[in-house]
Amino acid sequence: MPLPIMSSPIRENSITTILAVAAGKGGVGKSTVAVNLALALHEKGYSIGLLDADIYGPSLRRMLPEVRLPQQEGEWIEPAVCFGIKMISMAFFRREGQPAAIRAPIANSVITQFLNKVLWGKLDYLIIDFPPGTGDIQLTLAQQGKMSAAILVTTPQEVALLDVRKAAALFTQMRVPLLGVVENMSYYQPSHLVEPVYLFGKGGGAKLAEEEEIPLLGCIPIDPAVSFRSDRGFSLFIDDGTGLPMAAEAFRTIADNVLSELDKLGNRTQQRRMREFFQIDSCHFSIVWDDGQKHTYSLSDLQKECPCAACAEQSPQINSEVRAHEMHGVGNYALKFSFNSGCSNGIYDFDMLYQLGERQ
Repeated sequence: MPLPIMSSPIRENSITTILAVAAGKGGVGKSTVAVNLALALHEKGYSIGLLDADIYGPSLRRMLPEVRLPQQEGEWIEPAVCFGIKMISMAFFRREGQPAAIRAPIANSVITQFLNKVLWGKLDYLIIDFPPGTGDIQLTLAQQGKMSAAILVTTPQEVALLDVRKAAALFTQMRVPLLGVVENMSYYQPSHLVEPVYLFGKGGGAKLAEEEEIPLLGCIPIDPAVSFRSDRGFSLFIDDGTGLPMAAEAFRTIADNVLSELDKLGNRTQQRRMREFFQIDSCHFSIVWDDGQKHTYSLSDLQKECPCAACAEQSPQINSEVRAHEMHGVGNYALKFSFNSGCSNGIYDFDMLYQLGERQ
């Protein structure tokens, strides 16, 4: 019986970088940041995809009206195209105003389909607009999204930072690097005043960046043009005859800083990576690592090393015929196995697997 290895079509799609934009809460303008970061990167000539992961309150379609709707190709989805950006959202699959009465398991299955069954093609950047919260859907995204890094969005006040810190902890737990902080609604600059007015306090983004030891990517002013253009599906980066809005330059600066930090991240990240894995027989498989090393594993030997709490406490008897019902990736850093012996909780990070392979 073949080992059912679940591979991710994201790799087949040839996406260079996957970025999460998250806040852990609603109301801080996270979707506005995701959309305008996508537009700013597209303006620089990069090929961009945008995944609206807010199943219960999708809003990106309003800000990015499509010139082409999504298309179904068998079990695959061709994404919509909006301002030259490929985009997928739950908003395309239900009527406007229809209540989002969706149970969590269904919402999770939609997210899994968006991650694994969308034909993005070749992209420089796929931006995932995370839903608010740090629950099951966010965990699925973090585990299956193959994310390169995460951008945290906050407003200046302390009450916003409380939830953004939880989002930061989720990414840290899932070993997704934190790229930096964007402070939205940072200040208001009336035309008749020289000094800006800090309506929601000052310095929250810088404080969070210092706590997490990551850079402050930029501060976005309160600009009425942002809400006006977003509500009507107009781009901030197109001059309507009155000049570009003040916020457009802030988003361009953030895009430049994102590119710069991604370069630095690539230079300093030495995390073990898996190049490919393949089945040998029902009880064995091999992994080829990024350094060219090839290791072969016995599933029975692997379960003996299971790091889950239940196996550590009970020390189950393992026979040589152990098989796996399923094997799939967890984020950028691990594999998870569901063994036929009953254990399905063991997550083996790549460093652990590499060391086991060296011993064997």
